[in-house]
Amino acid sequence: MLRIGPLASGAVSPLQFLLLLQLNKGPKYGYEMLTFLRAEFHGVWDVKTGSFYPALRSLESRGFVETSMIDETEFYTLTPSGELLLSSFSERIELRSKFTNRYFKAMFKLMPPNITTKVLGIFRKLSEDNIEFYSTQMLLLNDSMDKDALIEFLDESKSIMEARLEKIKSVRQKIREEI
Repeated sequence: MLRIGPLASGAVSPLQFLLLLQLNKGPKYGYEMLTFLRAEFHGVWDVKTGSFYPALRSLESRGFVETSMIDETEFYTLTPSGELLLSSFSERIELRSKFTNRYFKAMFKLMPPNITTKVLGIFRKLSEDNIEFYSTQMLLLNDSMDKDALIEFLDESKSIMEARLEKIKSVRQKIREEI
């Protein structure tokens, strides 16, 4: 079994990892972190207080987070142990990314064409929602694909990428003008 970082080793849950990342930016109070997560995952994941606060308390009991009272509000702070845990994850992110890419590549090589076409539709929808899976989408390109569907998909992907590239050029130019 591949073990990469604190998530794979069971050290922290995905929710706890997101909490640690938020606290890495400085002390925060619980509701502030909860509100951020709800906004970021709106429509995809409804973070409940019944799972949020126990996850935070678990991080605290394990020494990754500490609590302090300021004006009758509990503020949470990342401890040195929490910082070390985050550091151990960031050191392995390249390996994690390579594994994920190769996993999808193998999966799509083995996937029957009818399922590949359905997955392509899912990726198209994700692209419309500004969720980027382009490197994964390109793994779908194989000789068994319906050529018309493939051309349509590639044209749509190209349009989306060109629009994003124009935005990058615009932001870059604006920054250049400020220098």
